[in-house]
Amino acid sequence: MTKLSLPVLGLVLCLAAPAAALEHEVVIAHPEGPITADYAGSVKVETRQLGTAAAPGRQSTLRCQWSASLDLERTAKVGETLQTRRAMRADDVVSGSTPGWCRNSAKAIDQLVAAQRDRFHAAMLALVEQDRNALLAEASRSPVGRES
Repeated sequence: MTKLSLPVLGLVLCLAAPAAALEHEVVIAHPEGPITADYAGSVKVETRQLGTAAAPGRQSTLRCQWSASLDLERTAKVGETLQTRRAMRADDVVSGSTPGWCRNSAKAIDQLVAAQRDRFHAAMLALVEQDRNALLAEASRSPVGRES
């Protein structure tokens, strides 16, 4: 596992906080054996600074445009011999804009993202459903239990 410095780890934990409960498990009956798929989601927040700071006494146009996406990792096992992985992404699950500098708005953005936990959960379930056909296809292509 890669070692992260304490500040980077803190940032990762802050970004992942809204997705703390974004885990899901599916068991599908299959002729080759039960397919067990574990899904783990993480939230990625991207920011973009827009506008300019103004001279004293003038209106500033600074704002931080942000977007939060869901990254979902799937690990699946078919019986005891086949293990597969797949990465999926749901872009722009939640987005918005806050006034001022992005670095000063980080905590507010994290709170806005955390308040949308239901939207991330729904996006995760949609990705899980989309993955079902790919998972079944991977299991059917596997040589598990077949004679050569």
